[in-house]
Amino acid sequence: MRPTLSLVVPTRHGWPAVEPLVTAMLPELRDVEGELVVVGLGNGPDPKPPAGVRAIPVSDDDMLRLRLRAVREARGSIVAIGEDHSLPARGWWKAVLRAHAEHPTSPAIVGCLVNDANQSASGRANFIAFAGPYIPPMPAVPNWRPPPLATLSLKREVLSALDDRPGSLDGLANRLFEEGQMVADDGIVIHHDQDLGVAGSIRNAYTVTRAAYGYSVDRLEPGRRRELVRWVVTHLPQMVWRMGRARQPPTPRRQAELAIVAAMATANAAGAVVGSIAGHGKAPERYE
Repeated sequence: MRPTLSLVVPTRHGWPAVEPLVTAMLPELRDVEGELVVVGLGNGPDPKPPAGVRAIPVSDDDMLRLRLRAVREARGSIVAIGEDHSLPARGWWKAVLRAHAEHPTSPAIVGCLVNDANQSASGRANFIAFAGPYIPPMPAVPNWRPPPLATLSLKREVLSALDDRPGSLDGLANRLFEEGQMVADDGIVIHHDQDLGVAGSIRNAYTVTRAAYGYSVDRLEPGRRRELVRWVVTHLPQMVWRMGRARQPPTPRRQAELAIVAAMATANAAGAVVGSIAGHGKAPERYE
């Protein structure tokens, strides 16, 4: 039988790093007859996962390739994209299935993220710079910024549009967003826990966009690349800055957070420009 729902988690870390996440999700996973697919796992020994979990060791540090491999390995009727530093809230599995049942013609459902790394300015800034508009309550999908992949669950049929290029998953998500084919459901909640420090957050902002834009270079004519660079320079920093200021409660270190967000916005633009011109380089292997 095909699983009802697959949660796929690409990771460079070994099994001990993801085992707590796996253990926390097992009861509900089994209750809904879903599956968890963990792909990557560094170069450690092959794990022996519990029933309902598939561990697929892959010797590859490219996070975009790992993510695409994970999606292709999924067998569920619905496929959700996870991260090794995120933990779905209690009831997540049933909430995803309910949302897709309520919207049978929608190819993608968008859930919410909650920041669990809120003890430092860098942890707060890192979160709001990419997920600011995707915190609950979220009655509708924000119409000015595509959702982070970690918020998405997709019906299997739409995945047929993917090709073998690692950036094709990002391309599919962006197309569905632009066409208005995503539906928001803020009953789907994921706890995000990532604090890379100030320097690490800025470095990762550069890395993420260089990887994403770099993998799209081979699909663009030179003239289209120049148009993309102009768009990046004029729009991307403003978009990130807007996310940094959107719907965020005041904190004692708000000015510090916004300063980090501004630096991340500049790094995002720089990564996108370099990726569009020179390709992805080593960025996908440093993507956090």
